[in-house]
Amino acid sequence: MFASRPFPLAGVVNMARLASVLALSVMVVSCSRIDPSSSAADPSLPASSTSTTTAASAQSTTTVVEVTTGDDTTPTSLEVTTTLAAPIGVEVLEPEIVNTFPHDPLAFTQGLEFHGDLLVESIGEYGRSARRIVDPTTGAITAEVALPLEQFGNGLTISNDRLIQLTWKAGRAIIADPATLETIGQFDLEGEGWGICAEDDRIITSNGSNRLTFRDPVTFVPIGTIDVTFDGQAVSNLNELECVDGLLWANRWLTTEILRIDPATGAVTGIVDARSLVPADQTLGQEDVLNGIAFRANTDTFFVTGKRWNTLYEVRFVPAN
Repeated sequence: MFASRPFPLAGVVNMARLASVLALSVMVVSCSRIDPSSSAADPSLPASSTSTTTAASAQSTTTVVEVTTGDDTTPTSLEVTTTLAAPIGVEVLEPEIVNTFPHDPLAFTQGLEFHGDLLVESIGEYGRSARRIVDPTTGAITAEVALPLEQFGNGLTISNDRLIQLTWKAGRAIIADPATLETIGQFDLEGEGWGICAEDDRIITSNGSNRLTFRDPVTFVPIGTIDVTFDGQAVSNLNELECVDGLLWANRWLTTEILRIDPATGAVTGIVDARSLVPADQTLGQEDVLNGIAFRANTDTFFVTGKRWNTLYEVRFVPAN
């Protein structure tokens, strides 16, 4: 999710816990902690490491990731074999590419949202956070407003003609004019801010755990919560959100998965296996992962990208082969 955010990969147990919630079978050959500067506020990983549900479909892949520990610049190989499986009633989807467009390879993308024919994009990292308006077909930046150095920009949405951009740990949600990006106010935000999207009568936010918070669209005051589960197990690391026709789509941080969630029950009803979208012509860092979902209603397509990816994809989510 964040360039400076720790991800406590503490051996086989935590990797298995992370993967098991979505019934991913994980084999770790060797590993080290990605970042030792873990904070107490970090979201917990899923509690179970097994799944007893018979899979309806599965796909396998093996990935080798290089990580470093602290000041040690010597990479340690981490080989992970995964099988993406879903129980009966949970649909496995894949992105069908409609178009590809250029994307700023320096942008640590935290959120995407259409405003008319243009994209509003939230950029993260301390000292580099911003919100910008982007022409999706050319990648040209038509407007940009930087955040204060002490704020880490996160997800954004547009509700009641107001742009709302979350900050990670600054305890606030910024209110801005979606046309000019200029700040016009702020809301208090308790805890961490990760993803956000808007429905007609409420706003939904994530904080990195499996709990989503429903908020009043005018006051931003919490009006309810729901826990997200997959086959009865908690699903953490919910990140960028997109609300579409009564359903919720969520990036899952440090994976190439996009989850389709029923916001009435919290149940995961679909998994998008988006591994095919990772740019093959780039050398990406360990946190340069899939992030950013924007739905364009007039074409019934999604626009997705990743942190520091050089490509913005226009896709449809279709049943996996």
